[in-house]
Amino acid sequence: MGLLKNSLANLKGHKLRVFVALLWIIIGITSVILVSSIGNGFQKEIKKSVNNANPNKTTISFESADNTGLTDDMSIFLKPFNAKDLEELSFVEGVERIAPTRDGFNLDSTYSSQASFDKKTTYVEVGPVKKDSKINLICGRDFSLDDEKRKVIILTQQSASEVFENPEDALGHGINVNGTIFEIIGVLDDSSNQQQAGGFLGGYQDMQFVTSLIPKKAFDSLMSQNSYSNEIYQLDLVCSKGYNVNEVANNIIAKLYEMHPGINGSYTTPDPTEQTAYLESINSNVNKYVSIITVVAMFVGGIGVMNIMYVSVMERQREIGIRRAIGAKPRSILFQFLVEAVFITVCGGILGTIVGFIATNYVSKYIGFEAIPSLNSLLYAILATILTGVVFGLIPAFKASKLDPIKAIYK
Repeated sequence: MGLLKNSLANLKGHKLRVFVALLWIIIGITSVILVSSIGNGFQKEIKKSVNNANPNKTTISFESADNTGLTDDMSIFLKPFNAKDLEELSFVEGVERIAPTRDGFNLDSTYSSQASFDKKTTYVEVGPVKKDSKINLICGRDFSLDDEKRKVIILTQQSASEVFENPEDALGHGINVNGTIFEIIGVLDDSSNQQQAGGFLGGYQDMQFVTSLIPKKAFDSLMSQNSYSNEIYQLDLVCSKGYNVNEVANNIIAKLYEMHPGINGSYTTPDPTEQTAYLESINSNVNKYVSIITVVAMFVGGIGVMNIMYVSVMERQREIGIRRAIGAKPRSILFQFLVEAVFITVCGGILGTIVGFIATNYVSKYIGFEAIPSLNSLLYAILATILTGVVFGLIPAFKASKLDPIKAIYK
């Protein structure tokens, strides 16, 4: 108890020095907590993206042998996918729905374009209306069966407001979307029509957006106007319940080889084991980086503490000499300086942990996902601070215990 009191008394006498030593440790521990929390949050986001993916969905893509996916003598005629494939592939057992991805976008997703009316322009995301979709409007009407073959559109509230002073003024007017005039029959209530971005495996799962809506046939026509959109890059598959999605995908791949015998390359579908291995590698890498940062941060903080303790030993040589002369054992001297070093690092660790948790909450607002502190990171912080105090405090403490009392008194 007396040893602890002496240590605290000495620390109180050198407040600025103690503050500098604390600062080294606080910065180190804050870094450890912050990085590990961001890593935990990132892991959770990856897992959530995979878990949110429909287990009955997958993709089928093509990997070419010569970077074109085509044979040398037939390259201008052969393509890995074409529109005629879809009808035949839809009859493969277990297929509920199969859709092409054109120019990087799923055919059932959206089309981006400028839209104009009376010299006023806006940027619109246009998507096909779905039969089971529920649409909330602020004005106008919903689609009817007669609209299926018509060029009509339900604009988003934002798009309507950018072109017309009042969204209700948009009704009945024609708006030009990539050269096609669409009659505006309604305006969406954007706040209640948000949907998630993303689709099959991957995508920005948490991005919220609102699309203007047009009939399916009009959407297909709009997509076909883009020369790149005629090129099918990938097939998105939804298999029926009760079927194994990988087996159905492999059956489709076998069918594709039958329909494209001269193709130079291979059809592929994602392997679930590869996704699991990918997640495990992410977890492993995050843990590895956190460990490296912990070691570096604590090493830097420990060097700072060791320097402070060395200065303390040099300044207190006379005190050490007197204590040794009146009977203090080297072990007592060693323990006192070791207690001071550990006390500094533990206090710095506690403050660093508090600052780290506060910083974690603050950073979460700017990184797009929640940074999650964990019990492991807290245990890492506690263990790291104690080890830092012992390891880096031991050297100056050992030096202090080995001082010659006579020389120390007269220095």
